[in-house]
Amino acid sequence: MFKELAAITNLMKNAGDIQKRMGECKERLARMCVDGHSACGRITVTVNGKMDVLAVRFSGEPHEIGSKNGVESLVVEAINNALRKAKDMAALEMKSVATGLGLSPEMLEKFGGMP
Repeated sequence: MFKELAAITNLMKNAGDIQKRMGECKERLARMCVDGHSACGRITVTVNGKMDVLAVRFSGEPHEIGSKNGVESLVVEAINNALRKAKDMAALEMKSVATGLGLSPEMLEKFGGMP
């Protein structure tokens, strides 16, 4: 209980710095990109750290990959793969910011940080 109270006190004292660093973190994540792939590797999706889908690419023509339903399923698979990677990337970035502030990532989440 005392550790959490100390962390809250630290948050209050450093609120301006925390906001600044969180803003910088969000800007960095917006510039960071990851690629996700379908299991067959024929569809690639690029997502940034804000979880925005930036691109969907096919190796070859979509009709060569499979049926409409099959291609749609592969696109969903590639998007989900990219989003998982982007969430992992964001979590690492948040951990780095939290550590730099002497806080746990969970504490930042409770006080308006990124999930």
